Amino acid sequence: MVRAAGIRRRGRDHTHQVSPAPRPVPVRGMRGIDFNQGPALGPGPAGRDREGRMSPVSGSALHPPASADVPAPEYPDVMSDWDGGLHGSTSGPDAFRRPLNVCVMSPLGYGLYRPESRLPFGGAELQLHLLATSLAQDPAILVTVLTTVTTDPGEEPYGPVRLIKRRAGGRVVPLFGAGARGMLEAIRGYVAAFADMRALLRSVDADVYVHAGAGLEVGVYAWICRKMGKRFVYVVASTSDLDRPYGTVTGPFRWLYPLGIRWADAVVCRTNDQRALLKTRYRRDGVLIRTGHPVPTTLHASRFTPHATSAILWIGRLHPVKQPERFLDLTEQMPDQPCVLIGMRDAAHPEVARAVADRAAGLFNLTVLYDVPSDRIAQHLRTAKVLVNTSVYEGFSNTFVQAAMAGVPICSLAVDPDGLLTRQEIGLCAGGSLEMLVASVRALSVSERPRQELGRRAFAYAATHHDLRRTTGDFKLLVQRLAGAGRKVDR
Repeated sequence: MVRAAGIRRRGRDHTHQVSPAPRPVPVRGMRGIDFNQGPALGPGPAGRDREGRMSPVSGSALHPPASADVPAPEYPDVMSDWDGGLHGSTSGPDAFRRPLNVCVMSPLGYGLYRPESRLPFGGAELQLHLLATSLAQDPAILVTVLTTVTTDPGEEPYGPVRLIKRRAGGRVVPLFGAGARGMLEAIRGYVAAFADMRALLRSVDADVYVHAGAGLEVGVYAWICRKMGKRFVYVVASTSDLDRPYGTVTGPFRWLYPLGIRWADAVVCRTNDQRALLKTRYRRDGVLIRTGHPVPTTLHASRFTPHATSAILWIGRLHPVKQPERFLDLTEQMPDQPCVLIGMRDAAHPEVARAVADRAAGLFNLTVLYDVPSDRIAQHLRTAKVLVNTSVYEGFSNTFVQAAMAGVPICSLAVDPDGLLTRQEIGLCAGGSLEMLVASVRALSVSERPRQELGRRAFAYAATHHDLRRTTGDFKLLVQRLAGAGRKVDR
């Protein structure tokens, strides 16, 4: 008997027979998971260094191809490349007698599955959507997505994904400030909501449950999974999830959030900065799986024809953390440059959308577009000179990757995850200075050649490090190992 990859041992030791590896390859990243067990695994399409980071390869951001049509790197089929792990010596659908069942919990993600619903979503939901639909292409994996709607709960198909809609609960009220009777009602509401969620997760009967973003529900999900003997993966959505004791979670039950991080079987980080924060605050290692997006076959050649690009672009939720008003400040100082703001309205902060609309009315060089579907963002990026980011903090912004995939340089007010904008020379970070941001954007907006060089490097970097096929392969390996250590493998 060979001990299975030990994952956060709970009481009894879970072991099963695993085919010994002919050449074990050490891979670090998950606390409690011994990657030296199981069949040997190669470094993946582009390789990783000893810290779990992507290693430089030919055609990287530092050495971009010289032609205008920059080809995407040729990767092998990542799904077949990553088959193995605790499946033993067999890969593919026959490795288990039943498919691996993964449940993605995305309460705010329904608008991505049904754009006509016009329901808002954020970057974390977009990443879960891409992950779920990509994982579901493998017949050895069943994917269920749990989401929340205001009407018509139930189950509906979405390609190979099983989409379960639950009605948004209205029973949970503030715990304090309503007297003894109100507090009792609130407690009953929390208990009922907890019981409903436990029953729902039991009915799904997944092997691994996945959730992204801070909230007291992280602790609830982790506890339910522990009681059911299932595995729970928490995905860090933003650096703010880790840089304070309770992240951005408030209220009397905020302690459930850090408890959930400690109880999670794996914590996925998008940047090495996040891994360092996780290690410092929680004394545990994070799994580095970068933000992933589909890679275009080639970088659109029209980006390198004179005057093909036109607008300075901002994309994001209309939320105080995103600071859209700073982009309006920039627009005001650059009256000779057309600017476009694409904002996803946030029901929790309608005042931000109102403030943007009021101020935009006086800016003749600004176009504001609301709630643009995610599949149309690429069209706007194709004609953008520069993408501007004004957020206080981010995880690894989807818009950074989408812009880089389109060959668009990035100018950021304050956020530079892992220092990549400057280190990889794909954009500029102003260090929090609006004056420096304006100067950087102005310089790039009038200088085609530097803009094109940054764009080429941006595409090469994103295609190498943020290919959705690669990130899906990384995640597939993670859930295979988690599920294999938590249940008996049928042969």
